[in-house]
Amino acid sequence: MKNFKGLVAVMGVSVFIFTGVAELFAGPLLPLRKNPGVYHHSMGRAGQGICPQERLTAQAPEDISRLKNPLPPTQKNLDAGESLYHRDVQPTACKICHGDSGNGLGMMTEGLNPPPRNFTCKETMQGISDGQLFWIIKNGSPGTGMPAYRDLSETQVWQMIHFIRQFAER
Repeated sequence: MKNFKGLVAVMGVSVFIFTGVAELFAGPLLPLRKNPGVYHHSMGRAGQGICPQERLTAQAPEDISRLKNPLPPTQKNLDAGESLYHRDVQPTACKICHGDSGNGLGMMTEGLNPPPRNFTCKETMQGISDGQLFWIIKNGSPGTGMPAYRDLSETQVWQMIHFIRQFAER
């Protein structure tokens, strides 16, 4: 019994020391989103984002680049696109990189070069066709942090494009 109490005491002290050391290397606590430009969970940073934004992604094939969104921008399609953007797509929700408000300042922005697309920039978004967005979502963008979302149906991709286009209209 005496050895057991000693073992428990040693384990308790070890856990205390380990957590203290871990806190030293974890860095400062993230402030709440009271101040613009700071991170808070998956919402990213507040702010304008880069606008206009140089385009570094490969051009979609001509036949795809010319495609127009075949779905009407109904509330049902917008809601489905919003749900996909904020939480339902895999490998990760779009907002993690592109930001909750589409400004390109999601929580992963600092680790990405080039930075994620700022969907709120009208000047940038006007130059990107629906077909080009479709191509990028389905195939990703080599040389950037944009993964391919091959498991999305065509309908889901078009719904997300309707939702993404709304950021520049706000």
